[in-house]
Amino acid sequence: MGQKKKSRPSTDALFETVSRMLVPEFILENFEIYGAQEFSTCWVIELREKEDRIPLELKDCLEVVFDGYCNPIETLSHSFVCKPVYLKIYRRRYKLPSQEQHYSNSYDLTLKGLKMVPELGLFLKDKD
Repeated sequence: MGQKKKSRPSTDALFETVSRMLVPEFILENFEIYGAQEFSTCWVIELREKEDRIPLELKDCLEVVFDGYCNPIETLSHSFVCKPVYLKIYRRRYKLPSQEQHYSNSYDLTLKGLKMVPELGLFLKDKD
């Protein structure tokens, strides 16, 4: 009689699968994909820290004010379709309403001395 028609996955499920292909899972634990751009020489995926990632110093404070983003961290993820894929990662910046001191989280997003995700750095190191 023919084959049964296979159902297509939802757009959300497809996006989640592609996201995990392009961005390491340890980054997706704390960051969300905010956008992506193609340039003539590379792809850039922009990620922003999830809203609920309040720094430990401010966890017990009643009022915490979101105060923009820190300077982005740019790291090489891998090459895709003969173009490098860079991740542009923004950490949130917070402060208390009556103070000017800023607080943000720290993450180990790259190998020390390299601007690439650890998986790629270790892969290239193994090839040497």
